[in-house]
Amino acid sequence: MAYLLVMGSVLLSIGVCLGWACWSLGRWTLGRLLPGGRQSSGTATQKAKPGPRARSRSDAPTKASSKAANKAQAKSEPRQEPRASRGKAAPAKAVKNKEPTPPWALTRGLSRFGSALPLGLLMALIYGVVRLAEKGMAARAESTPEGYHQLVSVLGVTAVALLALALVSRFCRWRVDRYERRQ
Repeated sequence: MAYLLVMGSVLLSIGVCLGWACWSLGRWTLGRLLPGGRQSSGTATQKAKPGPRARSRSDAPTKASSKAANKAQAKSEPRQEPRASRGKAAPAKAVKNKEPTPPWALTRGLSRFGSALPLGLLMALIYGVVRLAEKGMAARAESTPEGYHQLVSVLGVTAVALLALALVSRFCRWRVDRYERRQ
């Protein structure tokens, strides 16, 4: 009875994994083939950045105010450092003002694997049950089926791979969200 329960749960988990893969592949294929489907991540429309606006006469600074601003800036500037140290400080300022680079297509693609976490947790649960059954089978007098130990190790590796994919997906989603917030 325990053998049927364990093998049934293994068969169910394999069926869920294959079904999930086929469903994802089918959705991706139909989204690309049907007209009006989703755009690929590389051709996604980006928000239009406002261009430079024309300055009106009232926006132009007066001659007196620009001279006063130049004098105040000259007084507030610290004494200039030697060239060697100035070269090191300049890139740090440039990095702060630089716009963030858009995420790669791979990052955007990996950020869509939101279902990897529940599937990975399910696989980890099934692996725990199968591993417990393996310990129980080892304690009895009869021998375990030949491929059972290999099946248990494959389930463990699959669970770890799915959980790692879920972790990478979370980081990619965080990166894409962070980029989109700054835009």
